[in-house]
Amino acid sequence: MTVPAMTIPKLATFITLCLISQVCCSAALAKQKSAQHQSKIVNAETRTIAPRQAFKMQSDTLRKLMLQLYECNPKDLHKSTKVSAQELVQWVFEGPFGWKFEAIKQLQSVNAISLSFDENYQGDRVLSLITGLHTMLVKAYGGENEFKFTKRISPENLQLAIQNIEVTKFKLLNTFNHADPINTDCSNNQIKEIENTLTNTIKQMHQHLLTLGHDGSTIENARENISAVDLQSAELTELHD
Repeated sequence: MTVPAMTIPKLATFITLCLISQVCCSAALAKQKSAQHQSKIVNAETRTIAPRQAFKMQSDTLRKLMLQLYECNPKDLHKSTKVSAQELVQWVFEGPFGWKFEAIKQLQSVNAISLSFDENYQGDRVLSLITGLHTMLVKAYGGENEFKFTKRISPENLQLAIQNIEVTKFKLLNTFNHADPINTDCSNNQIKEIENTLTNTIKQMHQHLLTLGHDGSTIENARENISAVDLQSAELTELHD
């Protein structure tokens, strides 16, 4: 059979389009399979994340927060030391003190956080705040200390810690009824960076709740419960033993 000459270009175009379509479909399918595979890897990693690994993420974030706070609060830094903020942060996080500092009366967890907002306290409020957050999170993730995690993560403690950080963030970013708030010398950009750091911490903790088998609706309900709290008058809540 002879193909009319005028149809040959059309046939060639048709064949070319078919080949392109097959290539595109194959590429799209490969991309979809790759995304599904990556999702499975991420989900698998999330489900198997260890308490110590989860806490390490938060500890690194607290280092960043401490530097951010000292950057716009050098007067608090100078209450503790004459060295740089970087040196003090390293001393606090890596020193052999077990997070018990005489300068803040060896207070930890919510007691140390509360001290940082006490108008009568004249010491380093950044040190008090970070010590409180750090030791509270150790407990929230089932740790005896930052190196030894022997208990299973308690969803209730994790939710309490999230609420405490929400309250802390509100108090830190709002200067109501305080003669000398922690953020008094912070620029708007610095305040925004501090807010983002705390917000990311809360997001990570919500993600860790998912690893404990809590579905999205449970977490959304927890967020709604927190949003219903009057953060200005809310008290910090000690975690359960």
